[in-house]
Amino acid sequence: MEESKEVLKSWVALAGKWKFDRDSAQYLGPEKNSPFPHGIALTRSRFRSGSIKTTVHFFENPQESVGRIIFGYNPETKEYFSFGLGGYDFAYVLDEFLPGKGWRAFAAAGNKDNFSPNCDTQIEVKIYGQKGSLIVDGIKVLEGNLPRPVTGDQIGLFAWGPALVEFKNTVALASNPKAFVIMEFQEPYESLYSEVIKNVATEMDLEIYKANEIYKPGIILQDITREIIEAEVIIAEITPANANVFYELGYAHAIGKPTILLAQKGENKLPFDISGYRCIFYDDTIRGKKDVEDQLRKHLASILG
Repeated sequence: MEESKEVLKSWVALAGKWKFDRDSAQYLGPEKNSPFPHGIALTRSRFRSGSIKTTVHFFENPQESVGRIIFGYNPETKEYFSFGLGGYDFAYVLDEFLPGKGWRAFAAAGNKDNFSPNCDTQIEVKIYGQKGSLIVDGIKVLEGNLPRPVTGDQIGLFAWGPALVEFKNTVALASNPKAFVIMEFQEPYESLYSEVIKNVATEMDLEIYKANEIYKPGIILQDITREIIEAEVIIAEITPANANVFYELGYAHAIGKPTILLAQKGENKLPFDISGYRCIFYDDTIRGKKDVEDQLRKHLASILG
């Protein structure tokens, strides 16, 4: 999986008081009369999948301080996710902020009393689709599933409390987005996958997989659900009324995953439950493959930006 590295040096304060130097962002404390003693700093960089690293330094009262990485910040809605150190009386936290509802943690672990003042702690947030992991000083300490997909919005920093918190050497390593294909494993659909879907995905720098390309021990249904969670987009060929395909498609819809539906023209009528979704209908001809390539390319560009 290819990664592109970006050192994040340009920040703007959105909440709280901050000081920015070349390689660091320092949270100096909350704004006067703020109802919530927190700080948010944003960078212009956008992020969908890969990893974000920073080094957090708590100076005083580390048990009362928070230092986390924000990702998926939407400037229109003001919603975001954060992952990192401190909050909710835990050492390690994955949470989200929704305007009008506030903050909500959906994964937390560890005892914050183990934090020591004046110590550097390196944190790394890994996001693949809706799967998030937190690595602290090289050790994975927390993992959780996001309730909705990350849409490639801004990266930021989140701090809480009255004490100084410093973030140093913040780096984003963006990876190629991932597409997972659900389909019946027989002709002509295997040819559609190899000659059309895979070619378009490769052209658009997408990592692409389907279930019969997963080569490792384990329960296949668990592998499939994991691949759906970790994908940015699902491509589903739904021409045959295949129960497995529709089960997997239903799971993808249930977790809010963007999906692209493909079906042959003139074959079975789409089931009522998905008849309202946009679907790329195609002819199994040379001309038909060219048309579905063009439409698939446009749909993927729209979803992935």
